[in-house]
Amino acid sequence: MTAKDDSIRVGVLEDNSKIRNALGALLAGSPGFELAGAYPTAEDALRGIPRVQPHVMLVDLELPGANGIEFLRICGQRFPVLECIVLTVHDSARWVFPALAAGASGYLVKGLPPSRLLDAIAEVRQGGASMTGQVARLVLGTFRQQTGAGADLDTLTQREREILELLAQGLRYDEIAARLFVSKRTVNTHLHHIYRKLHVHSATGAVARLLGGRNKM
Repeated sequence: MTAKDDSIRVGVLEDNSKIRNALGALLAGSPGFELAGAYPTAEDALRGIPRVQPHVMLVDLELPGANGIEFLRICGQRFPVLECIVLTVHDSARWVFPALAAGASGYLVKGLPPSRLLDAIAEVRQGGASMTGQVARLVLGTFRQQTGAGADLDTLTQREREILELLAQGLRYDEIAARLFVSKRTVNTHLHHIYRKLHVHSATGAVARLLGGRNKM
């Protein structure tokens, strides 16, 4: 098996051509990664995925035509083994929770270092989850709620809360692992459990209650 066969094939769904080209160049030029298609619209990506068969998709949310959340829902139905990471400028509940409910395995805010993006792709490919500090703070705030919609989501373990707290403070996964005396893989496993809980409790009705509850705060 060649090195290229071992590479993580990554597709890009991004309507901004400058960002799309930059992401493509990063993936094409990084050992262990392979660019598996770059698309400006969800419709283009859905047509291309069966042909290029990416392992992971980077997904912008605001797109012409079907938006990124609609794309995530369709991918979950058509390509259940494909992992999708949201890469967007939006870090508000209006976007985060519907995207997670639609099946995102990671939620990253644009502007993070290229090395962090590559690490996140590898983490998700290995079965983990990934989120940036802004998103961790939002998720943590939601789980801290003790009444209304927040009560339905109050299912985190103590260790999961600790990891979110540290992630919200801006620590990297390896730093969190060192602080808690666990492996980086264990941190990833806990984050994956957090995402699974968000998926379960962020079904359409729950998202509506959550957003309604936050709007009253």
